[in-house]
Amino acid sequence: MPRETAAAIKNWIKKMGFKLVRSHNLNHRTTKINYYSLGTFGVYEEICKSQRPGKQDGGHKFISWTPWGIDFEVNSVRDLSKAYEEFVEYNPNVLVT
Repeated sequence: MPRETAAAIKNWIKKMGFKLVRSHNLNHRTTKINYYSLGTFGVYEEICKSQRPGKQDGGHKFISWTPWGIDFEVNSVRDLSKAYEEFVEYNPNVLVT
């Protein structure tokens, strides 16, 4: 994912008021996972670092899920916004705190 897209998604997450719930490293610290939550809606960020010194990061992606439990990779702010809108539409009684 291009850095600009990842930055735009992180900015949207911050503006919407998502909270960082948990963060941990995998694969001998080459992959970092950040879990963000807004009420009961969540998204996680996966940051893969290059295993070779001096190389760019190995990748950056965001994963969310639909109200029906289907995980999908978020490729834009539009994708994430649409998933959130579907979540709210499907769960109208869920209060975001």
